[in-house]
This record gives sequence, structure tokens and C-alpha cells, in this order.
Amino acid sequence: MMKLILNLLFLILFTSSLSSASMPPSCHDYEKSALLQFKLSFSIDKLASGDSSAYPKIESWKPMGNESNCCLWHGIVCDRESGHVISLDLSSSFLYGFIESNSTLFDLVHLQTLNLADNHFRYSLIPSKIASLSNLIHLNLSLSVFSGEVPSSISNLSNLISLDLSDNQDPLSNAKLLRLRELSLRTLIQHSIGLEIIRLNNVIMSSQVPRVLANLTSLRYLGLINCELYGAFPKDILLLPNIQIVSVAFNEDLVGHLPEFQNTSKLEILRLTSTGFSGNIPTSIGSVSSLTALIFFNCSFHGSIPLSLSQLIKLTSLDLSLNNFEGRIPNSMANLTQLSTLGLGSNYLTGEVPPGFANLTRLTFLELGYNELHGSIPSFISRLENLQVIGLAGNSFSSPVPFDLFVKQKELIALRLSDVELILHPAALSNATFPQFADLQLVGCSLTQFPKFLHNQTTLELLILANNQIEGPLFLPPLSNLWRYDLSYNALSGEIPTSICNATSLVELHLEQNTFTGKIPQCLWNLSNSLAMLSLSHNILQGTIPNTFSRACTLKMINLADNQLQGQVPRSLANCSSLEVLDLGNNFITDIFPNWLGALPELQALALGSNRLYGALPVRFGLGFPNLRIIDLSDNTLTGNLSDEIFLNWHAMRVQHQSQLYMTFTKSLIVFGFITENSLYYSIEIKYKGRETKYEQILNILTSIDLSNNEFVGKIPDSIGNLTGLQALNLSHNKLIGSIPRSLGDLSSLESLDLSCNLLSGKIPQQLTKLTFLEIFNVSYNHLTGPIPQGNQINTFGNDSFEGNTGLCGSPLSNNCSESEAQSPPQPQHSSYDGEDEESSTLILWIIISMGYLSGLVVGVILGRIFARRYHEWFVDTFGRSGQLNKRRAKR
Repeated sequence: MMKLILNLLFLILFTSSLSSASMPPSCHDYEKSALLQFKLSFSIDKLASGDSSAYPKIESWKPMGNESNCCLWHGIVCDRESGHVISLDLSSSFLYGFIESNSTLFDLVHLQTLNLADNHFRYSLIPSKIASLSNLIHLNLSLSVFSGEVPSSISNLSNLISLDLSDNQDPLSNAKLLRLRELSLRTLIQHSIGLEIIRLNNVIMSSQVPRVLANLTSLRYLGLINCELYGAFPKDILLLPNIQIVSVAFNEDLVGHLPEFQNTSKLEILRLTSTGFSGNIPTSIGSVSSLTALIFFNCSFHGSIPLSLSQLIKLTSLDLSLNNFEGRIPNSMANLTQLSTLGLGSNYLTGEVPPGFANLTRLTFLELGYNELHGSIPSFISRLENLQVIGLAGNSFSSPVPFDLFVKQKELIALRLSDVELILHPAALSNATFPQFADLQLVGCSLTQFPKFLHNQTTLELLILANNQIEGPLFLPPLSNLWRYDLSYNALSGEIPTSICNATSLVELHLEQNTFTGKIPQCLWNLSNSLAMLSLSHNILQGTIPNTFSRACTLKMINLADNQLQGQVPRSLANCSSLEVLDLGNNFITDIFPNWLGALPELQALALGSNRLYGALPVRFGLGFPNLRIIDLSDNTLTGNLSDEIFLNWHAMRVQHQSQLYMTFTKSLIVFGFITENSLYYSIEIKYKGRETKYEQILNILTSIDLSNNEFVGKIPDSIGNLTGLQALNLSHNKLIGSIPRSLGDLSSLESLDLSCNLLSGKIPQQLTKLTFLEIFNVSYNHLTGPIPQGNQINTFGNDSFEGNTGLCGSPLSNNCSESEAQSPPQPQHSSYDGEDEESSTLILWIIISMGYLSGLVVGVILGRIFARRYHEWFVDTFGRSGQLNKRRAKR
């Protein structure tokens, strides 16, 4: 009996202990109060979180009743023994509001985990009181619209294992909002030696990568994407014993080399996209068997693709595009059968597509475009049925290419081909079910009509059919998703249909180099609220440009050059505050100079040449245009003096660019369902030496002034010498008088100088010999005298640069200088006539000058054309790529 009682007592005690163990702890009243007070700081806004699994966790927080125990609230974890709140996870909770410095959040001093990611805290500063949570092990404040300086007190959180401050960006502009000083990061690293995860993507650091990161032996994950880092990346970070993921992409000024890897490395993912990493990929990379992703897109690596890459059999993503790799693609890469992404585009790879690629049956993305590959496009492409993206453009593949190679991939959403004869066999394709493309680029594929299957393409986002021979009226595919439509360089005709105005998603529209006639549809200008780039140049369009640009205008580039447009430059263009390139050249625009364009803060390139502009430049002409780098007003009838003020205020022309990049703008777009950053290139036409040249991509170093073929009078202002970044200056074929300013010798970047066919007098300044980059120099057909300066680039120019100046002497002219001319400057010549005789002599002199000017004009035009032909290749190589569709950046 006693034994039974003891057993019952034991059972009761055991059951009681189990029950108490399963009972949640009761939270402390002061922590409950702090949480409820914190809850009152926010409203619930379903736009505040982007995660599809988001829900309002704080709605479960009740002060009274059965749900009043805060340890049972959503997002809360309490310590079982003490009952203190140790974890607060309000990620993706639709929170909208401020976090103040006196927030009751900081009363939860026992917190070990704090996760506020994916909310909207309305540009709140991260309070310095975050340091009071000294027990924090995990801190995640990512994607929550925090702004300002990360407080230095964060370095006091010495127990941190993971830190994530990533992607605090403006929801409207995508601008980075957080800034972290190098000192704060270095101090944090020194104090938190147990850090395993650091994610600071899109935090402005503007510093070098702290070398103390290489001391974090526990570090597993390092994310420093787009942090404006510069200098050398410490390669020892890649050799840390536990490092698994390193992502430092989109830091263009960050340089480095890959180390010699050890076979003990645990590295799995290495992302170096758009950095300055260079050198060879070491053979030892083949020993890192854990690697699953190598993303080296848009770096500066060179050499051959190492054969050892084929040993990385776990690789699922390999992208070496936009580098300088040479040689053949190793056939041994066929061993990488787990690959889903393979990018080798925009290199210098040669040979044929390896036959072993037929084994890569898991591929969804294949980019081989813009190399030097040849041979046939392999037929096994049609058997890679998982492919979604195929890029083969910009190679030398043999023709013809049957389109039915690409019909069997039912998952295909992007196809990029160029410079092949594409055959669409009606019989073979008549019953085919075509993939639904999002991106279709058939450039230079000998098409003569729009492919019929386009009628049923309902998901198109990009459609590029440029450089074909397509005839007839403009075809419009389903427009609901289309953001880029390029039909340039075809033989399309007729009027632009008004139905194009239904393309409300358009960002880029390119219809240049066709034979469209009629007026530009009035409704097309309503798209200026969504369009960023509009190019209708080189057509036969007529009428006026409507004065209907609204304040919501988003246009960055307008190119209407080489049409028959009339009227004035519409004043409402002043509403297009984002406009960077405006090209209305070679039309019949009749107007005074539109000085109000100077108020456009972003305008960099303005081409109004070959129109009917008239009148004097306004006195305040030079006071605007803060970012102007290219201006072409040639071939008009503008008059008046060129005042000093014009050149005093063009500050952008004083900048000497160190790097040669193309002028682009970045547009955030949803492509294939993903938010992507797309770099779109500007184009412009500049009349140079009597020749119109179109630059499909404009180098950011190009700074050019062309005021030639007008009726400007007076002297060349000395202030032009302030424009030290100027690349090209053309003041030819005007009526400028006086001497050539010595200050032109200060234009240290000048590569083209044309002052021909004016009325300039005096000596050629010796200071021009300092212009060591001059490739084109022309002072012919003026009234210059004295010896031609000798030295540097001046010595490289022939007679045609100086002829028509009877008073010039010395090399390269056959007219030798006298001893007095060579040794001393000429003295002013005083006339022996006065009174009526002086007036007569002056009249005779002006008749001679006028005759010289008229004949010089004719000769100058002819010479201009000769110079344009002779130096056109140099100008294109120097200032931009003159091609049809050049996708590769300048590399060598």
C-alpha cells in the first residue's frame, strides 16, 4: 500500500514538473508595458513591407485578457527561466512610423535578437541608444527606410554575431540612405571579434575595405554590395577559414586580385560584379570544391579561362561576361552539369561553341554574345529544353540560321541574335507553338518583314529589330508590357500611327533611320510622362514640336535630328527637368537661341546645328547650363559678339575626366518579374568639319563647342581658356577679329581646334605648343602674320592648317621667315596715308579682306570635308563609338 502511495506521489510530481516545463513563462510587466508603448508608435500600412509572407504581428499584442502574456505574442521570445524578452522579430510586419531616440524599445535590455527588417520607419535615424542593448547577438535593420549616419555607438555591441543594415533605400528614388564611417566599422570589427555575418549592402561607406576584416576568423558571410568602396580589397579575406559567401559587387573603384586558393577553403559564392578586380583567374580555384557560384560580370580579368574550372562540379552559376578573356572556351566545361547559368559574353573568345555544351541540360541562361566565335550555331541548342535566355549576338556565326532551332524551348523568354541571315520557313513554323518572349532581339538578321508570330506575343518587354531591311508601315505588337521598342535602321515608311500612344509602359522608343513621313502624333508627347528616351531622327517628319510637355515629363534624351520640323523650340521643354541630351539638329527650326534651356539642371548635350536660328546670343547666355558639356550651334545665322560671360559659367567643361565611360542613365525596371537596374545609352549627332556624325554612345569625356558657320563678330574671349576640360573647339567660318588668345594654350585637354575662315590677325601664340593632345588644328584663311610656333603637336600639321595667311612664315610653309621675323615680334605697321587717302586705303583693304574671306569660305568648306574624312576615324575612336548597335564597352 505504501509503495502504491509513493508511486502516485511520484507520478503527481512528475506530471506537475512536465506541466510547468511546458507552461510559457510570464513576461515582466515593465517589458510588456514597453512593448505596448512601442506598438503605439506605428500604424499598419500594407505598402510598408514587400515580403509576400508579411503580416501585422503587433495586432496580436493585447494588454488585457487571455492574450496579455507578452511571451505569447507574435514576434516575441522570452527566456524560459527569467521570463525576460530576449528576441523581438517584427520583420515584414507592415509597420509604418518613426523610431525615436527615447523609444521604449531600448528598455528591453535583455534582448539578444532584434529584427525590424522590411518595414517603413520613415527615414528615422538609427538611435545611438541602440548601444544600450548590449546583449544583442543578432541585429537586423535592413530594408526599413532608416537614414543618416549609423551611430558610432553601434561599435559597443561587442557580442554581435550577425549584423545586417542592408538596403535602406528611398522607396521613390532608390537612393541609398545610410552612411557608415570607416572608423565606426573598424571599431565594431575590433570589438566584435565573433562576427559571422556582415551585410551592409547599399550602405554608403566611401572608404577602403578595413583590413581588420581579415582577422575575423569566424566570418562566414560578407556582403558589401554597392557601398562606394575604393582601393585594394584585402585578398586574405578570401582565405579566411570559415568564409563561405563574399559579395562586393557594384563597387567600381574597388580593385584587387584573386589569391592562390587552398583546398581547405569553404568558399561557396564569390560575387565581384562591376568591380575593378583584374589579373588571371588562378588555376588553384579548381581546388575550391565547395564553390557553387562565381559571378565576375563586368570586371577586368584577362587571360584564358582556366581548365581547372571544370573541376568545380557543384557550380550552378558561372558568369565571366564583360571581361577580357581570350582563347577558346574549354570543352571540359561540359563537366559542369549542374550549371543553370553560364555567362561568357563580351570577351574576346574565339573558336566554335564547344560540342560538350550539349551535356549542360540544366542550363536556363546561356550568354555567349559579343565574342569572336564562328562556325555554326550548334543544333544541340534546340535540345537544351530548360533554356530561358539565349544570347548569341555579336559573333561571326555562319549563315543561314533556321529559326526553328529556337522554337522547341517552351520556357524561352529571351533570344538575342545579330548579324546572321535568319530563315523563317513558313512550312516548318506553320504549326509551331512559339515561346512567349519577354526579350526578343533580332538585329541585322536580314529580315524584310515583321515576323508573323509577333502578333501573338503578349508578354514582350523588349523588342529590338534594328538593322534589318523591314519595309512597309510600322507594326505594333501587343503593347501592355513593352518598355523598349527599337526599329532603327530599317526601311519603314508611312506615318507613325496614333495607336503607339497606347504603349504607356514605354521607356525607350527608337524609330530613327527610316522614312517615316507626316507629323509626329500629338498624343506621343503624352508619353513624355513615362518615356526616358525618344529617338525619331533621320526620317522625313514634318510639322512643329507641340508645346505640351507637362511638369511630369521624365524624358532624359530627345533626338529629332535630320527631319523637316519647323517652328520654335517649345517652351514647355523647360518642364523636362531631367533632360540630359537634346538634339534638334538639321531641321527647319526658326527661332532665336532658346536661352531658357539653361535652366535645365541636368542638360549635358545640346545640338541645334543646321537650323534657322537667328539673332544675337542673349547677354545672359552663359549664366545657365550648369552641366553643359556639348553644344552645337553650327550652320545657323546667329550674330553678335561672344562675350566673356559665356565661357565663365560653363563649369562642366572645366572638369577633366580621368575615366572613359559612356553617358548613360540607370533605370529601375521590372524585367522578367524582377527589379533590375538597366543602363541605357544616349546618342547624339555632332557636325564636325562639315560632316554629320552620329554617336550611338557618347563618352563622358567628350566636351565640345561648335559655333561654326554663323555670323559672330568681335574677338575670341580670353575666358574660353578657363574650359580646361574642353576636347574640341570650332569657331570657323565666322567674322571674328583680333588675335588668337594666349589663354587657348591653357586648354590642356584640347584635341581639335578650328579657327579657320575668320578675320583673325597677329601672331599664332607660342602658348599653343603646350597643347600636346592636338590631333586637328586649322587656322587657315585668316590674316595671321609672323613665324609659325615650333614644338610638340604644332610640328605635325601640314600646309593646309596654315594656308591663306599671307603673312605667316616658317615650317611647314615654303615661305621662310626673315631673320628679324624669326627673332622678334613684328612691329605695328603705321600707314603713311591720312585723311581721305587713309579712308580710301581702308576701303581697298576691306575689299581685299572680303574677297579673301569669300574665297577662303569656299576653300575652307572643301578643306573641312577633307579633314573630316581624314580624321573621322580618330574622332570616332576618341569621342565615342560610331556604329549601329555597339553593346561592348571600351576595354583596350
